[in-house]
Parts: sequence; C-alpha cells; structure tokens
Amino acid sequence: MVLIESKRPFVMIFTILIAISVGVIIYQQYQKFTEKNSITIYTGAGPVEIHVEYAQTPEKQKQGLMGRASMPKNSGMLFVFPNEKQRSFWMKDTLIPLEALFISSKGVINEITSLMPCPPKTFNCPVYESINPARFVLEVNAGFTERTKIVEGDILEISGF
Repeated sequence: MVLIESKRPFVMIFTILIAISVGVIIYQQYQKFTEKNSITIYTGAGPVEIHVEYAQTPEKQKQGLMGRASMPKNSGMLFVFPNEKQRSFWMKDTLIPLEALFISSKGVINEITSLMPCPPKTFNCPVYESINPARFVLEVNAGFTERTKIVEGDILEISGF
C-alpha cells in the first residue's frame, strides 16, 4: 500500500513538467508568428516596431484597406511587389486617412505621402504616385510618421524578400 501512494507525487510532478513543456512550445510558436507579422523601421530616434498585414497577391493589393473604419495603433499594411518601379495608389472606398511610405528594394524610405480618404460613391478619387521607384509600400495611419519620428532616408528591416 505504501508503494502505491508514493507514486502519486511522481505522477503529479511528471504531469506538471509536461504541461510546462507544452506551454513553452506554444509560446515559442506564438513568438515566431508575431515576429513574422512585425517589421522594424530604424529611425534617428530609435527603432519603431509595426504590426503589419502583408498584401503580396494582386487581390490583396487591390483590396488594400478599403472599407475599414479604423486601423490599430502601430499597425499597417505592407504591399510587397516583385520588382522596383514607380507605384500608384488611390484611396477608393477607403474611409481613414493614411500615409504611404514608398520603400526601395534595399529598405530605404524614399518618400512619405499623405493619402486622403475617398469614401464610397465618390467618383474622382485622386491617384498618388511615387516619384522614385519602390518595391514596398507601407500604409499606416495618418500622423504615424510624425508621432514616431520616421523620415525619408530611414531604413525598414525586411527579411525574406
């Protein structure tokens, strides 16, 4: 009888160790996921981390941020193109004011442009064109670059592209 009771602490400790191990593995996988959806811009004032949605397919690029009433603070949409060339954007059916950061294939921010909303049923939405070639375009909430001190010439860390 004493032998059976003495196994309980070992079983309990073993169960707790397994639960902790599973928790660590889940946390590590979560960290990898969140890192993949975060980018960093290196500014003179220090690094700025931004949670991004990627727009890599033509369908996602066409949809962009249309129809959204808001976007979380420190978030944005990163448009990834296969090559570097002059880019054109418009704000058809976009409800929130944005800023577009036109970025070279080396990660240098070439231009920052303010984009004004063009709500539904508006027919003459302006087109915003980059002056310099860009491979990436990052759309963020209006005022984000001023608040975080991001300026042209700052560097976006882009891994995997």
